[in-house]
Amino acid sequence: MKRIKCPYCHVLFFPHPWVGKRAKTCGNPACQKALKAHNNARWRRNNPDYFKDDYERVKQWFENHPGYLKQYRESHPEYVEKNRKAQRLKYRRKKLVFDIQALITKQLPNITEQLWNLPVFDRQDQILSQPIEFTFLFSNLPCLDIQDKIDFSPCDGDTFLSSKQGGCRYGFRKGH
Repeated sequence: MKRIKCPYCHVLFFPHPWVGKRAKTCGNPACQKALKAHNNARWRRNNPDYFKDDYERVKQWFENHPGYLKQYRESHPEYVEKNRKAQRLKYRRKKLVFDIQALITKQLPNITEQLWNLPVFDRQDQILSQPIEFTFLFSNLPCLDIQDKIDFSPCDGDTFLSSKQGGCRYGFRKGH
């Protein structure tokens, strides 16, 4: 059997004999998770109307089964607790992101003013010495959405920006 390169971690591996050429990843849980996310995104892209107008069907089912959710929650307390913890974590993360974005937005005018009022006119040196400030600056410009330019196809090159430029999937560099 011929070795295959994992498109996520770039490790060469021997596929399982039963799977053969259909093997996509090396079997690492992180690589499998990335493949699953990629496949799900592709499916949603190819089936945009799948969940459209599903609300009426679900609403009708709940009307025909009154008290189902209450009964389920009472009979599955471990699910309720797990869901409650997950919601708290989700809200904390969301609040943290909003707090960080608010802080960056408040600092943006000061950062740009500091950058452009520096006495040295060699902007390349400033970019190399102050990457965080430029990241803040560029992340708040609506015309520069870098994430849209990342292509989700297999790696061929050594750069990380886009596979069209020879980069890697999800913006990761190839391992050497």
